[in-house]
Amino acid sequence: MVKNRAEELTCLLIEMINKKEGDYFYLAISGGNSPMSLYSLWLGKYKKLILWDKVKLFWVDERAVPPDNLESNYGSAKKYLLDFIDIPKSNVFRIKGENIPDEEALRYSSLVKKHLPLKNDFPVFDMIILGIGEDGHTSSIFPGQHHLYSHKQPYAASVNPYTGQLRVAMTGNTILAANKAIFYLTGTSKIETVHMIESNIGNVKYPASYLLKYLGKSSIFLSL
Repeated sequence: MVKNRAEELTCLLIEMINKKEGDYFYLAISGGNSPMSLYSLWLGKYKKLILWDKVKLFWVDERAVPPDNLESNYGSAKKYLLDFIDIPKSNVFRIKGENIPDEEALRYSSLVKKHLPLKNDFPVFDMIILGIGEDGHTSSIFPGQHHLYSHKQPYAASVNPYTGQLRVAMTGNTILAANKAIFYLTGTSKIETVHMIESNIGNVKYPASYLLKYLGKSSIFLSL
């Protein structure tokens, strides 16, 4: 295993931002613990190399909580990243977890379609950074929620089947429309998760495995 995949991913991000001409770079990030190692790099040795004024920042998913809640993906990103980088506030587009999920999914779907280029009526992100749960879920698309693979909207309401917590999730078609979609995981505990996902490529039972059929194994960045 390569241990510096966080740095490799950061370098890829910088390269893609620098190559983007004539428009903003559209980036979507997820929540959880994995992004923390990326934030550390983005605020450290690479801080002056990332052209944040050129980035329009969106979220992959969000829990149905207000932004000051400890479980808010936006709140976590604000606390550990956004408060320390020079990104214009007008370039940050959060999912409003305090809103009713179904209504917020429609609002956010319209928002991304307004700001991003479209392909087959789905927004085209330049890069999407996804996580993977131990059960194979990604983007708050959990096992059994097959309807979210081919949902007609870029975002849809979801629910965590283990806790009943409501969420807003980027749908499968949106992920597959991206110029670059990446699964980013950290820690030795995720080795087994990666093995499970790679052993079930195309299996609709595991959302990440289903998407991996189209994104390819090279989309997995595991940082130990």
